[in-house]
Amino acid sequence: IISPERLANTDFVENVLRPVANRVGLFVVDEAHCISDWGHDFRPDYKRIVSILQFLPANVPVLATTATANKRVTQDVAAQLGAVPKIFRGPVMRESLHLQSIVFPKRSQRLAWLADTVPKLEGTGIIYVATTRDADLVADWLKHCGIVAEAYYGNLKGLSADQNRAERLALEAALLNNQLKALVASSALGMGYDKPDLAFVIHFQSPGSVVSYYQQVGRAGRGIPKAYGVLLSGAEDDDIQSYFIENAFPKEALVEQILELLELAEGERGLTQGEIEQKANGRPKKITAAIKFLAAESPAPILIASTRPTRYQRTLPNYQLPHETIQRILEIKEKEWRSMQAYLQHRGCLMQFLVQELDDDATPACGKCVNCAPASALATTYRHETGLAAAEFMTNVVV
Repeated sequence: IISPERLANTDFVENVLRPVANRVGLFVVDEAHCISDWGHDFRPDYKRIVSILQFLPANVPVLATTATANKRVTQDVAAQLGAVPKIFRGPVMRESLHLQSIVFPKRSQRLAWLADTVPKLEGTGIIYVATTRDADLVADWLKHCGIVAEAYYGNLKGLSADQNRAERLALEAALLNNQLKALVASSALGMGYDKPDLAFVIHFQSPGSVVSYYQQVGRAGRGIPKAYGVLLSGAEDDDIQSYFIENAFPKEALVEQILELLELAEGERGLTQGEIEQKANGRPKKITAAIKFLAAESPAPILIASTRPTRYQRTLPNYQLPHETIQRILEIKEKEWRSMQAYLQHRGCLMQFLVQELDDDATPACGKCVNCAPASALATTYRHETGLAAAEFMTNVVV
């Protein structure tokens, strides 16, 4: 059992995978939507799976599973895996979920609603945020209000890689063991985390697509008869998603600079990421994303020359970003964001809206969401004094 990121390690591929290739009886790809360029949670390293399949025996069965793939993603995954698949689709309706969406333009309004609502909810849950800054903001506010909560995101501040990994695992365990009322998380808390008795999933902002929202809100209520999925929406949502879409792919100037630096590197040692960061004109996070993107291209313009420390070398003499593919994917992301905005305004069954985005047109109305059963919905108000306290809290925070 490995993560696709391990496939970037040539030593691992050559010394671990290749020796056992002829003994593989079944090759399983979980969260297979990540293979697709337009899967909601695309991860470049999943692209490497296709090349791994090429040196497995031709008769090895391949099983690709996911809970969040519409027909377009399914077809793309099948095309990349190079076979005509047998497709099995199960029901995608979440029976226990009570869905609701509430528009609060100001962050302070959403903070006030959370402070008054979360303590009344049974069990524990996740509050998803769009940015790490908001993860800290919401977690600090909840703790200020006496609610046991912690922030969770990809790179927790001031920690080494090993410390960061340990801290994230500790936070996941704390939620799993009901030591927290809520974990305030970015999308980093996603695939692989399973807590069957999760009682609520609340979004502080809208995610970028309906399918992404379905994947995240569907973590609630897997093993209990009733759970809440509440989507809060704010005035900043559009700006956040525009930024994410605009920065979904590395900029051409940065790509050219990285490739030129590697080409000019002396000998066969290549450069470490730290050395690239010292010479390239870009923030470390963007350089990391660009390197991962380039290393996962096929054929790849860079390769990992060594792993201790990781060094990168230039390979192809000529490389250009796949502009047409990038433009097509960005247009799809824009369309998905418009669908997410339509969900906020939808007056029919909210569950039906979600599952139709997964190409399930046969699911009946859920009878539980705010539009099907208004009387069972959570209150959309908060106390005046809580609103004042939240506004005052915000004045002391740089947002």
